[in-house]
Amino acid sequence: MPSMLKRAACLLCSVAVAFGASACGTSISVVTNGLAQGPTITIGVAADQPGLGYLHGGEYSGFDISVAQYVAKMLGYAQKQVVFKQLTPAARVSALTDGSVDMVVDSFTSDDAAGKDVAVSESYLAVHGTLLVRADGTSGITKTRDANGKTVCAGEGTAVADSLRNVAAGVAIEERDTYPQCVTALMIGETDAVATDDAVAAGLASDAGDEYVKDSGATFGDDEYVIAVRQGRDELVGQINAALRSMVSDGTWRQAAETMRQRIGYKADGAGDAS
Repeated sequence: MPSMLKRAACLLCSVAVAFGASACGTSISVVTNGLAQGPTITIGVAADQPGLGYLHGGEYSGFDISVAQYVAKMLGYAQKQVVFKQLTPAARVSALTDGSVDMVVDSFTSDDAAGKDVAVSESYLAVHGTLLVRADGTSGITKTRDANGKTVCAGEGTAVADSLRNVAAGVAIEERDTYPQCVTALMIGETDAVATDDAVAAGLASDAGDEYVKDSGATFGDDEYVIAVRQGRDELVGQINAALRSMVSDGTWRQAAETMRQRIGYKADGAGDAS
């Protein structure tokens, strides 16, 4: 099917879903020559972010996983053709550029993507920067400016540290490969807080236990999750955007957000551009 007809089919599918039609599921493939093709599609995800991307008992679960599965389905891939590859935050861009993965659905924000050699989709989850602290209050952080003079851990390869420096120039940032490493550093007193977004923070707090760590409520900056692919894959980005809009309009996004709320207590603000 010529690319123009494919785009038209995708648009008609989105409209049909919006009006309650049910014929736009796996029967419509939006795979385009030269894009994410082949017997499988490899998607870079997190495996240590409860509620978002989490690997337990050999199975992946979480909001990002649901988004990735839905998009892959709309791209024409059966569940058995979807391969998840665990990535640290610092490895997300390089995994795309070296071809290790076809796309990244891994709490990857617009700020994370800024200036990187990747192409990104419309946003699918609005998030906000926040600080995770010890539940006993010993860090003394209740407002963003309290981070001045404190040591804060951030995931290497994330942009959240720069956002925090914009509002607390006196903060000392220490980076770790993974968020669980940051949480460990927090709990043993090596750092005063963990800088991340509020969705990741909710999952980390839920996993560690609210009696040990909590969201300080010291929010800073607005950001949004996006799906990343290799630079130049503009047609694929368009197909991903259509899939995200369909996920919102047919109610699947809301169901995934509710599952996330039940799992980690995080209430999503909205789907961003895909709304």
